[in-house]
Amino acid sequence: MANDDFDLDFDFDKEYDFDPKILSGDGEIDDDIDLSQFSDEELGLKPQDGGETREDAPGDDGDFDLDFDVDEFIDGEGEGAFTDETLSEDVPEFAKRDRASRFNGGGYGVTPDFPADAVPSELDEEPPMEEDSQEEVPQEEPDADEKPVRPRRERKPKLPKENKPNIFTKFIDLYFAPVFHKELVEEPKDPNAPRRRKKSKLQIFKEAYLPALVVCLCLILVMSFAIGALSSAIQQHKLDKATKESHLQASEDAAQQEQTDAQIALEQAKALAVVYNYDDAITVLDNFLNGVEDMTAYSELTAIRSEYATAKNQLVSHQDPSLIPNLSFHVLVHDMAKAKQSEELGGLYNRNFVTTSEFTKILGELYNNDYVLVDFNSFTANNNGTILPKNIDLPEGKKPIMLTETMVNYFEYMTDHNKDGVQNDGDGFANKLVVDSSGNIKAEYVDSEGNTLIGDYDFVPILETFLKEHPDFSYKGARATLAVTGSEGIFGYRINSSFTSRGDTYRSEQIAGATEVVNALREKGYTLACFTYDNKKYGDLNANQITTDLQQWAQQITPVLGSVDVMVYARESDISDYNGNAFTVMSTSGFRYFVGQATSPSTEVTTGYVHQKRLMVTGNSLAWNQAMFNNIFDANSVIDMATRGSVPN
Repeated sequence: MANDDFDLDFDFDKEYDFDPKILSGDGEIDDDIDLSQFSDEELGLKPQDGGETREDAPGDDGDFDLDFDVDEFIDGEGEGAFTDETLSEDVPEFAKRDRASRFNGGGYGVTPDFPADAVPSELDEEPPMEEDSQEEVPQEEPDADEKPVRPRRERKPKLPKENKPNIFTKFIDLYFAPVFHKELVEEPKDPNAPRRRKKSKLQIFKEAYLPALVVCLCLILVMSFAIGALSSAIQQHKLDKATKESHLQASEDAAQQEQTDAQIALEQAKALAVVYNYDDAITVLDNFLNGVEDMTAYSELTAIRSEYATAKNQLVSHQDPSLIPNLSFHVLVHDMAKAKQSEELGGLYNRNFVTTSEFTKILGELYNNDYVLVDFNSFTANNNGTILPKNIDLPEGKKPIMLTETMVNYFEYMTDHNKDGVQNDGDGFANKLVVDSSGNIKAEYVDSEGNTLIGDYDFVPILETFLKEHPDFSYKGARATLAVTGSEGIFGYRINSSFTSRGDTYRSEQIAGATEVVNALREKGYTLACFTYDNKKYGDLNANQITTDLQQWAQQITPVLGSVDVMVYARESDISDYNGNAFTVMSTSGFRYFVGQATSPSTEVTTGYVHQKRLMVTGNSLAWNQAMFNNIFDANSVIDMATRGSVPN
């Protein structure tokens, strides 16, 4: 049928049950169409306008094979299929439309990207179908015997749940798109507006990230400042609390220390006041009270200070030292019964020495008779060889007295009969002074059974014990005068070079022991004196002989004993001229205080020297010359006649 012979009144769609929706992809293709009822001409398989027939086509066997896949043929996939290159006006129009409709969403849902010149313009747009031209395909009536087939309801595929964007996801997409390699979806733009260039990563960073980073940095700085300020405040609070606690503890410690200092000051003041040193006692209290803010808290100290000031004003000054008695003793005998057993010396011991028990009684007598122990420093001062007098200020009724012990070197005939250096075979005397572990000065004594004892076996330890019990017996800490010879050492230690025959070790030990005792005695306040080096009567010696004796003293004794300025004459001697050569020799050697012997006390004080007479207390004087001690102590109540028996006169 030629194109110009096409009958317009012929309804092709109705006649052949053709549905245009099929080509547009909206209809359903009826696969049960019988193509045998159509001729080749009707199917468009015959050549038109004198073209070749199918049988005349090269390579064909003349039979038309309908067993090929139309879809493959149309899609350009089968053998002999047409493609875009072969598509021409010779291809039936419906085939063109069918292929185009499939690619344009009719049957395959994929829109191919054809070049503009490869597909006719008719394929780009489908002419709209008129609504009245679309007729429903008549449905075949089912047989009465057959059950109607219920059409199967097609399930719509379940679409994935769409996640609606929220603030967080929008923020993630906005600020982290480059991180996740996402492209930012921009809002649809006005087609008439000029197209903007795609933003670079640097622009995105500047616009999206940089402000956020600045904000974060500011937040970090603010938080750091806030945390730092809070930490600083907490630290300052802790510091203030620690400081407050420290100040509180310091205040408590200071208060406690102040109480301790107050107690120490009170004890020191009492110790000074009890020996009549009220000036120093008041000074100690003033030094403490001047540093106290609240004086009312120490009313006791204030009251005691007032008491000391009153006592000081009531003291009586003793301006005449000539009336000060000086009681002098040799070393004491501890066991008179043993001493008397010596055939050679027993009588001398009984006549010239006092026992330890008698001396203890004498101290008690002196204390009860209101005597107070003084020394040369109590009423004089040696200012570079010039003697200056001082007053002794004592409470009313108190009287000064001096004590002296001589021969405190413990001769060998008293302590070491065989002279072997071991002083264990004596005649009842102590053999030396020692310093015990507590720093107290004691005497070593060997009893009749050979036991070595440490205790109050001589003058010094007995006096120290007495002063502990009666501290007010001493004026400002005064002690006795201890006079030693040098030919047999000092305080029981053989330090002379004449004892080197016993070995260097022995002598070194003797020097060490003597040095320890000397230091302890000086610390206690004892006055150390010379009793001549060789126990000689200086009254019978000329100046040269005295010089020789003092040179030996300086060589053998001074290195250990130190310098002394008191000379106690031995053997009841004295020099007669204190302007002569003998005096000049002793004065040149440094002596300023000279102590002789008499039956009545006397003291002469000049700018160049002090000359005193001592009262020797012996067994003989206690038994036969008791008047010497009248108004000082009661000799009759002191002497131990039961032990002595008869005392040689």
